[in-house]
Amino acid sequence: MKKDYIVMTQRLAGTLMQNGFVLQKLKPSNKNGIKRNVFIFNESEQLINFIHNYKSTK
Repeated sequence: MKKDYIVMTQRLAGTLMQNGFVLQKLKPSNKNGIKRNVFIFNESEQLINFIHNYKSTK
């Protein structure tokens, strides 16, 4: 069974999708009274490495 990786920002989710990662689910969230979307991807070593590199360049 694949694990989910939750992304909280639309910018990161969009970058992932532009780089070939497939969005599995989009869910609304109302955490702490703030309405936003959460983006769910399949967790993989490539995804984790891409996010690490993305965050280190920001």
